[in-house]
Amino acid sequence: MRNLMTRQKGLFEQAVREAVVPEEIQPELVTQLALLMFALINVIETEVHDEQDRH
Repeated sequence: MRNLMTRQKGLFEQAVREAVVPEEIQPELVTQLALLMFALINVIETEVHDEQDRH
């Protein structure tokens, strides 16, 4: 059991190291993520509004 926990921790740490984004790309990535979130919020609000109009 203890070995399994250690291996899982090691896999997580390896995945984090591989997922690090270079500093040069981070501002663009944050901007794109914010735009995606804004678009998603708009879609959800539209769906909620459409659902309320049908009743």
